[in-house]
Amino acid sequence: MADQAGPLSAYRVVDLTSQYGVLGTRIMAGLGAEVIRVEPPGGDPMRTMAPTVPGVDGSPASLYWAQMNGAKKSVVLDLDDEQDRVAFWSLLATADVLFESGQRERLESLGIGWDEIARRCPDLVYTTISPFGIEGPHAHWRGGDLIAMAAGGLMYLCGDPDRAPLRVAVEQGSAQVGLQAMVGTLIALRARKVGARGQRVDVSMQEAVTLALGNSQQTFVMTGEIYRRAGGGRATGVSGSRLVWQCRDGYVAWGRNPASMGILHQWMLDEGHEPGFDPIAWSQRAVAGADAPPLEEVRALESQIQEFFAEYPKMYLYEEGQRRGAMMCPVSTVADLMSNQQLLTRGYFHDVDYPEIGRTVPQPGAPFVMSEAPWRAGGPPRLGEHTAELLRHRGRPARDAAAGGTP
Repeated sequence: MADQAGPLSAYRVVDLTSQYGVLGTRIMAGLGAEVIRVEPPGGDPMRTMAPTVPGVDGSPASLYWAQMNGAKKSVVLDLDDEQDRVAFWSLLATADVLFESGQRERLESLGIGWDEIARRCPDLVYTTISPFGIEGPHAHWRGGDLIAMAAGGLMYLCGDPDRAPLRVAVEQGSAQVGLQAMVGTLIALRARKVGARGQRVDVSMQEAVTLALGNSQQTFVMTGEIYRRAGGGRATGVSGSRLVWQCRDGYVAWGRNPASMGILHQWMLDEGHEPGFDPIAWSQRAVAGADAPPLEEVRALESQIQEFFAEYPKMYLYEEGQRRGAMMCPVSTVADLMSNQQLLTRGYFHDVDYPEIGRTVPQPGAPFVMSEAPWRAGGPPRLGEHTAELLRHRGRPARDAAAGGTP
């Protein structure tokens, strides 16, 4: 299977994404597409984006860059230079997709807007990501992950109910929009395959985040209730249920539901505890919502459960809970993931070369496994590594990657 071509191996993608959308092109590269990262002289700013480690030449090398740009190619072009814009158009003429985020207005100012693309490259799919889309009163507003999380509504649902809303620690707005943009791109490519021409795929970060709100929007429309923040729990309308519990060496996730109360009650008895709750009565009470028990009764129950969980390590609670049929799982740290036997057995992590630091680094693999096609792992390209290869047909020397001159 290692010699098989990926399912997107027939496609060439010109990549002008920032961190807002780069996950989409990374997955396309993993699925076999030839993804060409177009960088300015001196390199893409993502090459020094934190977190960094010292490179072989002492300069910072970004781990974010390494993960999000693995298995891609790098071409250096200065789009402010007329000759390099000619070269850029030559790339677009051979490409299937132009995928960009946050550069639409600049490209338009350089004569590389949608109308010109559609005229010169009618089969090209042009995927453009922006904070609010290309139409509407906020179309020209600037933004990023923080703005997307706030404007999309997800931030309001994150955090403790008695404190201010929180942004998720990692860039979930960026991830959501990258994935949605990739899906839109693949649909446009499929449409082209069955007879359509190229088209513009307009992706709004706000809309991508709003899509991830579960049924909170429908709840408001139908009942007028606004979901509240529930900390480590699950919000349901104006109330919620606790899901995350501290244990001896970390945290576990366990959800209270009718079946789980009897299991937990018997487990506590078997461990020598004296449960102070009636499992039958609690199994008949709503977990959340308008019919949930009074908050003080829920807090008293949770205090007993928390006291029990706090005595044991998370892997014991996980294994014993699974044995008993409880809905129990450890809350994994990154270190836990790297030694997780389920992930290791499935070969999820891949060691890839990272030339800038002179060693291999483990990276996450495919978000899904296809029985007939491999995932293409690979390290990030050196700056301008593929410029000469991909622009040789232009009949002039390729621009030097670092200095911007000719070799």
